[in-house]
Amino acid sequence: MRVLHTPRSPQKAPARDGPISRTAKSTSRFGFHFLEMCAVMCLGGGVLIAVFFGVAALLGFTDLTQEAPALSALICSVILAGAMVAWMRFRRMEWRPTLEMAGSSVAAGVLLIAGYWIGIVSQQALVPSVCGLACVAMVAVMLFRLPLYSSGHAGHHGGTT
Repeated sequence: MRVLHTPRSPQKAPARDGPISRTAKSTSRFGFHFLEMCAVMCLGGGVLIAVFFGVAALLGFTDLTQEAPALSALICSVILAGAMVAWMRFRRMEWRPTLEMAGSSVAAGVLLIAGYWIGIVSQQALVPSVCGLACVAMVAVMLFRLPLYSSGHAGHHGGTT
């Protein structure tokens, strides 16, 4: 006897490949990228900032954050941006997203300095707030390029443009 049609049950994708799982995977990758870059920027940049202020103290500027708070905040934001650029280029990210991410820490520093000048940010809070606001600004940049930051690191390797 010849069977013309074999009834089959519909093929289902495994649960781990469903839309909820893909969303969870993308969200966890985004979160990992964020934590990784915050750690690099705030921990790595923090070490470089400590070295900078230590060298400044050796040169006679014992309390630069009190003597020149706006300049100190700007220097901190540039150091954080430098740490971010170094890490992202080490991870072989392209230049455009690297500069956007670095720009977020500089923009955070400029915003805090403006807040200090108009009296919203206190002198004591100015420098310590740079890293925190830079991380918040970094999320905005990451959301702008959500597909990039919610993918694995293999998707970051591009040319040197």
